[in-house]
Amino acid sequence: MKNNRLSHLFLFCIATSLALIQFGCGEKKTQIELNKALEDMETISEKLAEFPMDSIANVQDRLSAAKDDIRWLGIDSNVVFVRADVKVIEGLSKASRFLKDASSRYKGLINETDRCEKQLYSLVQVIESGANRDALGDTIDNEYIMKNARFEIEAVATLGELVDESIRLIKLGLEADSAGWEAIDSLLVAKKGEWARGVSGNEAEKGL
Repeated sequence: MKNNRLSHLFLFCIATSLALIQFGCGEKKTQIELNKALEDMETISEKLAEFPMDSIANVQDRLSAAKDDIRWLGIDSNVVFVRADVKVIEGLSKASRFLKDASSRYKGLINETDRCEKQLYSLVQVIESGANRDALGDTIDNEYIMKNARFEIEAVATLGELVDESIRLIKLGLEADSAGWEAIDSLLVAKKGEWARGVSGNEAEKGL
């Protein structure tokens, strides 16, 4: 009987030890993944810091002014747009489309970057401190850590994809502006000249 009790006690100790080892290994693996996610966040932050926001704002202002000019020129009877002009205007629309909402998108990415970093650091601190309750009073166990870590790691991956896609669109917008602006500017000069001649001719007719 005594031997049976000792055997049960031994098996219980073995099982408990294995559970603790498994928990510790899982926790260690999660911490490694969180640290990797923090490294990814540094890369994301560096990419965001390289966004040419001043250049984007200048291009957007110039394109917006050009669209306004084309709009009023298009409804003036003194100005006639031909098919070749439409292709130039399409270049203007293309650049505007790629750069649309670039500023608000950038701010959103910055905010999400700050949120992800705070959450990742908080989870790492929870693991390192061994805390058993979070700020809301919820129990912190292995399942809690794994669930929240998985959510934040996936959020970092999604954020990285959004940043890369934003960089792609901004690059396309700036390239479209660079390739098409000379033609757009020439078109505006020509049409404004056409408008001025038309106005001058109308005034001359009225004078007669």
